[in-house]
Amino acid sequence: MGKLKALLAVVIVIGGFFYAWNMIPPYFHKSQFQEELDDIVRRASYSNLNDEDIKKLVISKALAGDLPPLKEDQVIVARAAMGLAITVRYRVHVDMIVYQTDLDFTANSRNKMIGT
Repeated sequence: MGKLKALLAVVIVIGGFFYAWNMIPPYFHKSQFQEELDDIVRRASYSNLNDEDIKKLVISKALAGDLPPLKEDQVIVARAAMGLAITVRYRVHVDMIVYQTDLDFTANSRNKMIGT
């Protein structure tokens, strides 16, 4: 009986590591992408980039950051008198041995222009 409990404990620990191995990277990549998005918003607020150029820049940063390929309709650029905001919605598919799941992420960033 003691060996069975020990074996069960080992299986649970290995299962936990396997789960973390598959689930942590999407959240880590989201965090890195959020930092890139914040940088894009800061720079684009004071440049003369149009919305299409900003979308292309966001899509290229997402590809470089190990995110799934984004389409232009997943990137929303909103301009107002007081600044710029970008919202990106995307889904990451996580395939584990026992089950598959999709994680939905939303990255938001906005910048208020100085003097407004």
